[in-house]
Amino acid sequence: MTGRSNKRWLLDRGTKDADASLDEQAGSRRRFLTLGALGVAGMVVACGDDAPTDQLSNSGGSGTGGGGTGGLPGSGGASTGGAATGGSSTGGVATGGSSTGGVATGGSSTGGVATGGASTGGASTGGASTGGAATGGASTGGAGGAATGGVSATGGAGTGGTGGITTPVENTGADCTIGAVPSMNNPKLPDPLKLFSGTRISTKEEWTCLRAELVRALETGVYGPKMPKPDSLTATFSGGTLTIDMTVGNNQATLSVKVNGGGTESNPKGCVIACGGSSLPLSSYASISMSPNDIASESNLNGMVKNLYGSAAAKSGALIGWAWGCSRIIDGLELCPEAGIDLRKIMVTGCSRYGKGALAMGAFDERVALTLVQEGGSGGTALWRVSTKEYSMGQNIQECGEITGEAKWQGSDFAGYCGRNGASIATLPCDQHYAVAICAPRAILIIENDIDWLGPVATYGGGVAGRKVFEALGIADRCGVSIRGNHGHCQFPSNQQPDLDAFLTRFIDGGNADTNVDVFQASNTTLGSFVEADWIDWDVPTLSGNLPFDPFA
Repeated sequence: MTGRSNKRWLLDRGTKDADASLDEQAGSRRRFLTLGALGVAGMVVACGDDAPTDQLSNSGGSGTGGGGTGGLPGSGGASTGGAATGGSSTGGVATGGSSTGGVATGGSSTGGVATGGASTGGASTGGASTGGAATGGASTGGAGGAATGGVSATGGAGTGGTGGITTPVENTGADCTIGAVPSMNNPKLPDPLKLFSGTRISTKEEWTCLRAELVRALETGVYGPKMPKPDSLTATFSGGTLTIDMTVGNNQATLSVKVNGGGTESNPKGCVIACGGSSLPLSSYASISMSPNDIASESNLNGMVKNLYGSAAAKSGALIGWAWGCSRIIDGLELCPEAGIDLRKIMVTGCSRYGKGALAMGAFDERVALTLVQEGGSGGTALWRVSTKEYSMGQNIQECGEITGEAKWQGSDFAGYCGRNGASIATLPCDQHYAVAICAPRAILIIENDIDWLGPVATYGGGVAGRKVFEALGIADRCGVSIRGNHGHCQFPSNQQPDLDAFLTRFIDGGNADTNVDVFQASNTTLGSFVEADWIDWDVPTLSGNLPFDPFA
């Protein structure tokens, strides 16, 4: 029995044969971590998914929804009170229903989606670019053409300008011209500050379109395309329930979620949208529990996205489907101010496989102010290249070859980059530091655990490498990484509370706090530490100018 197999046997306590297949051993490891998640208590919101057949229920009545490591089913079983289906709203298409996210890569929107179109009531204030026409084409009169419903123009900041986007929108770079994702063969991390043309950006104003290219690379290599906003979307709020009715062509769907603890229209509150569940202490904020598998099943991709978009979503994985669902909830909140949610103080979170989803939800929608990724591991912030390296060194770690056989979290093209031994991982046109980077200029806190399967060095490295973009933009303290051990999976330890409090105080409560969080306390790793020189061969430029969009200005 090898040392690696012996370690797995000790952890699994269910692997009877030292010669069992790798997948069988990994499955036992996942079951062990699921058992470790049983201690999750004090959940803020409940998981609305039906429990998979191998999911253990949480006895003792502690909170539901903490996912198992590496995307495993969490303890807590299926919760009642998940997103309700049914109940269409009356009325026509809501003003402001046009998409500011444009056409999805890899699949066009049925019926077309307006980008930066003229709003009813005229052009938005603050939409005009200073210093020239807006990137992606100037709108009539130079103003951005905001959609009603509080969304300003998506034309991007003018060249040399200092703004142009006054209210958060789903995708500020929707109008950027993006070419083909370049091919790659690089064992080190791709440069997140380089355009597809090969040129590195030199100004902060260029971030809008660079971010759009990083999004395209992630959709192409890892997640699959995020579907656009539906052709029509209306929303109603009644009895604490937000009901969102959508149509794409002749297809219809209704998404209903419960808004817990909201404020009033005149005194709205910050809100956390949880992907499945969370153990983070966020009870002082409003909360919405999203049932991710109703939107896109991690086992077969059935759900709302597939029903609405059909073959256009064929390449899309479950995680990007969950991100789409979060965006539609935010659309509904924009149309229903009576729900009492402050649209500038939206957070997303989730743990384990739902931590993977939380990263996608926050990264791919710029209306999310703060992304809280809890123990997402691979498919979260863990770098695929680093995970593959540690796997080759004998670490019991979830890497790309394993994850593609476990669930349909990633897009269908992702498997082509990672054979069982990650032989093609160097050709992946991105890595998970891109997903961290595209959260800029908003805030992200990565909360991880010292568990070998999660890959503490890989998850830390994703945060460190992604933070280089924040550093270039002059906002490095908006990206924090906190990795501490000695606690159960998806249980939030007290020694990470100050890190969370700092981010909440500054980015949601509007107070002052030191958010320079950089903690690595882990030993369950073959590499031992993240050595930047081994993985990063590019520097951090000093960018001139101003941020085209700053949610905390």
